[in-house]
Amino acid sequence: MTCFDDLSTDLLLNIFTYLTYTEIFQTFFGLKKCLNDAIRDYPIHIDLSKIMNCLNAQQFPLKCRSIVLTGLNLPSFQMKYSYLNLTSLRVVTFKKMDLITLHSFIEKLPMKQLESITVEYFTWHYYPIDAYKQIWSIIMNSINGNCLRYLHLPYHIRYWNIEKNSYYFSNLKYAILDYISVSQMLTFMSYSPNLHRFKAFIDGPNKDIFRYIIILSKLNHLTLNLQDEWTFEEIQQLLTICPYLKHLILKLKIQREMKNMFEPISWQTLIDNKLPYLTFLRLHFDYIIDYSDKNFYNFQETFNHDEYWLQQQPHFQVTINIIQQEVL
Repeated sequence: MTCFDDLSTDLLLNIFTYLTYTEIFQTFFGLKKCLNDAIRDYPIHIDLSKIMNCLNAQQFPLKCRSIVLTGLNLPSFQMKYSYLNLTSLRVVTFKKMDLITLHSFIEKLPMKQLESITVEYFTWHYYPIDAYKQIWSIIMNSINGNCLRYLHLPYHIRYWNIEKNSYYFSNLKYAILDYISVSQMLTFMSYSPNLHRFKAFIDGPNKDIFRYIIILSKLNHLTLNLQDEWTFEEIQQLLTICPYLKHLILKLKIQREMKNMFEPISWQTLIDNKLPYLTFLRLHFDYIIDYSDKNFYNFQETFNHDEYWLQQQPHFQVTINIIQQEVL
């Protein structure tokens, strides 16, 4: 019979993959030197707010593969930095911090080796727009585009002066940009040729869509929330960027005077001509009408009874939400 003491380091590391760091540390650390060595060699996920409460965890450098940092962690991170072995760090998530705190973390972390970076929403502090531009430039230019595979940036990325940054994200596969302009999105895409998935909240001006000629041949999943008023021609031009798209989620607002956006045959033609590989589609329309408008047409029924759209269900679905508000 094989005893626990006979297990190899590789097998122990496989066991660790099924446990949280706290379970690993509290269960195995201190029992035997071989277990301590295995824990040292295991690239763990660390939530800094939790691990710094563990006194034993500060007795040797922790080999960290992914780390979660919040604004409240900055003092403890600066104090305990020497206890973290960051040579294997590949994934970082920043949560609930202001811009200056984010910059402080960036200065300490080995950004060039990261494969995944997530910056969640900032806590509220007022900073001049130039401060956002400067720090975003520092952050983005510190990233190694040959390593980065996943990038998620928050609302304040809209202050990023993207055209003045020197980067090329050659290995980036998945990007989420919470709020950017059309020009920022297209510039970003032009420097991320191997994107497979892209998700963004897009603001105008939409005319910029005609200034760029980009083809992303590997982009197959696209999710866009389009603000401002888009014409059908602008949307069609936007989708020419990704001719091999398989999965599309599109949400947009439509004013009363843009009724041509609700023509089923127009969308069918666009799909047939521009998106021949599409297998999944969700169109979400917010139809904006005035409070006083009582005689609006039910465009949802137009799609519901169209032969093409009936045949494509459930893979292709169209949802039209009527929103009454004061229209200026």
